[in-house]
Amino acid sequence: MIPDWLQLILGVSAPVIAIFAAYIGYRQWQLGAYKLKHDLYERRWAIYAAAHDAIATSVSGPNDERHSAFQKLRVRTLSAQFLFPQHICEYLDKLIEEILRLNKLEIEIKKNNTSELRDEHKQLYAWLELQPKVLVGMLKKYLDLSI
Repeated sequence: MIPDWLQLILGVSAPVIAIFAAYIGYRQWQLGAYKLKHDLYERRWAIYAAAHDAIATSVSGPNDERHSAFQKLRVRTLSAQFLFPQHICEYLDKLIEEILRLNKLEIEIKKNNTSELRDEHKQLYAWLELQPKVLVGMLKKYLDLSI
């Protein structure tokens, strides 16, 4: 026959071990979620950096840097559909279209400098100047590594 104190210890130890195992499982799940977030960060950051550089060079960069930054953005956004939700991808596509439109407008202005073209350029330029803050606002949730 087993003494009463040993039966009590055996009876209490099984639930304690189960609680401890559940806690370890929960912490492992948290660690896995954080690791996934960290792994996605680098890929998402590359897209953010390319978008920010393309905006900055479009607004105030030399032509050779503009083309390079624009091409880098186009390449980086190919993977965006796997890393971001649809509304972010649509925003990035619109950003690419507007940067391309700005470049075309500047070429048109050199050929035919009308007030209509200058006004359209001014509006588009003003829109692009606002985009770094918009970009941060849209991507902050996906680039935040805090727990």
